[in-house]
Amino acid sequence: MTAQTQPAITADDLGEAVGKIAAFAALSLHESFPHLDLDELVETFTRECATDFLSRRFLAGLDEGKSPGQAAGAAGSELIRRWADARNAARQTVTA
Repeated sequence: MTAQTQPAITADDLGEAVGKIAAFAALSLHESFPHLDLDELVETFTRECATDFLSRRFLAGLDEGKSPGQAAGAAGSELIRRWADARNAARQTVTA
């Protein structure tokens, strides 16, 4: 039994993938919740901490044998979940 390996990903390819994941996550949230400002979502999801997170999650997904699309979807979904959790925690702090 041989292990399948993903082809090496270049820094440019990783950057492009992370940018697309961030853009799709922002657009998805904005389409579901139009009161959320798209520009602010894009700014939030393209900050260094977010792109580092997306890079790590995307590469981990590839290492787990997921297709690039599956890895991207999982990374984007997790980014949205973490963003929502942080937003809810901030709201609770303000109202407490």
